[in-house]
Amino acid sequence: MKTLFVFLFCYASIAHSAGPDLTLTHEKYVNLSAGSYYLLDNQFGIVDVMSLPNNHWQINETDNFNLGYTPETYWVKVSFNLPRDTNGYFLEIAYPVLDSIKLYLMQGDEVLSYLKLGDKQHFEDRQIKHHNFILPIDENIQGALTLYVRVNSTSALQLPIRLWSQPSFYESDQIATLFLGIYFGLMSIMAIYNVLMYFSLKDTTFLYYVVYVSAIIAFYFSLSGLGFRYLWQGSLWWNDQSILFFLLAAVLAGTSFIVKLLELHKNSKILYRGCLLLFAIGVCLLFASMYFSYGTMIRVIILYASFACLWGVITRTIKLFEGTHFSTYYSLAWNAALCGGIILAANKLNFIPNNWFTEHALTIGTSIEVACLSFAMAERINSERKKRFIAQAKSMTEIRKANMQLEAEVNNRTKELQTAYDKLKHISRIDELTQVLNRRSLNDALNTECLRAKRFGHSVSLLMVDIDHFKKINDTYGHQCGDKCITHVASVLRKTCTRAGDVVARYGGEEFCILLPECNEGDAFDLAELIRRHTEASVVKFEDSIIKLTISVGIATKWGVDLEPHELVKQSDMALYFAKQHGRNQVSLGSVLDS
Repeated sequence: MKTLFVFLFCYASIAHSAGPDLTLTHEKYVNLSAGSYYLLDNQFGIVDVMSLPNNHWQINETDNFNLGYTPETYWVKVSFNLPRDTNGYFLEIAYPVLDSIKLYLMQGDEVLSYLKLGDKQHFEDRQIKHHNFILPIDENIQGALTLYVRVNSTSALQLPIRLWSQPSFYESDQIATLFLGIYFGLMSIMAIYNVLMYFSLKDTTFLYYVVYVSAIIAFYFSLSGLGFRYLWQGSLWWNDQSILFFLLAAVLAGTSFIVKLLELHKNSKILYRGCLLLFAIGVCLLFASMYFSYGTMIRVIILYASFACLWGVITRTIKLFEGTHFSTYYSLAWNAALCGGIILAANKLNFIPNNWFTEHALTIGTSIEVACLSFAMAERINSERKKRFIAQAKSMTEIRKANMQLEAEVNNRTKELQTAYDKLKHISRIDELTQVLNRRSLNDALNTECLRAKRFGHSVSLLMVDIDHFKKINDTYGHQCGDKCITHVASVLRKTCTRAGDVVARYGGEEFCILLPECNEGDAFDLAELIRRHTEASVVKFEDSIIKLTISVGIATKWGVDLEPHELVKQSDMALYFAKQHGRNQVSLGSVLDS
């Protein structure tokens, strides 16, 4: 590649003899702003400014021409020597938001090129379709040249004038385009990723983050002139308005994102109200930007955005001291954005010089910010996941504890119900006075034993027991004494019938039945005699009286397929009747009556 240029000298007939020398400050271009002179326009034309003496011009002592925000119009001139190059040259003004620029390329008194540029001109009117302002210099032009520029703008009045050889310009422009493409690509990837995260997790924090990142992308797209170049070439009003709109949108979305990310509405009412106030001011400025001039609003909005960034730093500092676990990433992110925004604002307000770093400070700061905020979001997701795990573990512990308590209560209740059921079952089966089985239980046991006896072919015996002269006892001593006598006989029966399977039951009144499974007539008779003797030998004490009791017993024994419960009851009852008719206090066999 050819050597670009090379030594630029002020033209002796125009420049001051004590003026600064233009030197090669970059391998690929010469910064003409460093050797420029300027003066305040006073309705001058090109002929007027060319005829002005040198002492009317003020030298620019910085590397870049920057007068900050000013409503005035200025003339700028710079002289240089141009070596011949068959590829030609480009004069570039690398600040795409200037309103009006008139360029006069002079050689002596001859106007070699004239071009009217600015973002108040339609993009299609530009000779070179580029987002910066380009004046092409024909390859035949060489020697001592002077460039006159008449410029005014409602934005910051910066005039970075660069002289390029055309091959170097295109090569450098490709690198710059690649840099912007990487920046916009990374920012867009962050936005798309968080859109997917929002649809996956349904957390509005991601949505605020996406709006914030998108607003930053759109703001820088407008500020760099790319929006005017590719999207709204025909809308001059929106070209100015878009910068204000997207800057305010970024601040509003960023404020909402802070509130949601740090959950200020839950744990910090003062910080939350401060963010609400910032949001309200931003909305008011958004509406005001449609009615007031760009020059007025851009100053106010830059100050507002700087204060919003400062408030974000204050917020993160407070939350950092409170121990918010992801506030470190948030702190780095907001510090980077704050530094980038302040450097850019200071550059536009002419507090610091204009150079590559100050021009791209916001780009660098927002890139760092978006990356750190992504880490903060990831940390927040991990935090929420840990909280969910802890909550789930706690819930599972509580559930297990509740289940154990419920199981214990159910077991206790089951035991209580079983005890109540057993008690109820006992009450339903047991005679309340004597505490032996009642007639219902006797019938169930008798039916069961008869069925077993039919199946296995064994015998069943049934004893019918009656207290002798019981009516006389009741009439003489009363029913309480009668109940005591019945209880006494029941006790004798229980103590005597100790064989497993024997059933003692109260049949009714003073009568009892004893069911003897697998018992023959002889054994039944022996047991009946034993019961009778025990009863006869015992006495019942009631108040001052001693009562001697006797019983009569009827026995029925059957076996085989013809065994029926009612037959046993009938035969034993007949035997009992026979015993009572023949003197009582005796045992009678039903088989004897049958014979």
